[in-house]
Amino acid sequence: MVTKTEKLKHPAVREAVCELRFSKGPSYTMIPGAMRERLRTKFPAYEVLPTASLFGALPDEIQAPPVPHHRFRSQFPNALVQTGPRLLTINVLPVYPTFETFRELILDVLHSYIEATECGNPETVALRYINHIPRSSGGDDISAYLNFSIGYPGQLPSPPQESAARVVLPYPAVGSLGIAVSFPAQIENGEIGALLDLSLYQSDPGKFDLENFPNWLDRAHEIVYAAFTSMVLEPIIARMRG
Repeated sequence: MVTKTEKLKHPAVREAVCELRFSKGPSYTMIPGAMRERLRTKFPAYEVLPTASLFGALPDEIQAPPVPHHRFRSQFPNALVQTGPRLLTINVLPVYPTFETFRELILDVLHSYIEATECGNPETVALRYINHIPRSSGGDDISAYLNFSIGYPGQLPSPPQESAARVVLPYPAVGSLGIAVSFPAQIENGEIGALLDLSLYQSDPGKFDLENFPNWLDRAHEIVYAAFTSMVLEPIIARMRG
């Protein structure tokens, strides 16, 4: 059962990514065409990435690194699918829709991928949300945006010119939550602010059951959303609500 989350009028999400990595599958040369046929209705734009030429000449017995080789893009929502050797990612870009929309997209694309590849169970699954809070929402320290502080000896200059930190928290039976923060952080349009990168991932080769993936996805999102609402200061979330 999908847990509905609050719809923010001004979401901080710059990119949400679901990534699956597999230990086996058919020759990658078969996958782009098969996926293009299955995705062309919802993802009409197709792109061959430079890595396809860089690693495409490797023979099948030499495993190429799991990086995207091909990209399929849609406009509504602003989303893309990327495939590579033993790799599938589903990304949504601004404006972030709802988790319900993102979830449906993930499961539809994964269904097409399973049909095209007979890939078996993944060895790694991850759900990642990269959030950016504009500088106009806070001040000149990361603690003006997030319930997060970085300590260092008092005799050193203050405030710091740049701050960055990462912690990893265990969630038994679900995975690990990586929390990365940095300030100041600049996005592609030049806007400066605080970055909050939340990634729930499980890497346990041979033990992840793909049939349980929808349940895992729901639980992973609950954990990521709870981390977001607990870390972002309430006055900033109030402004996101509009």
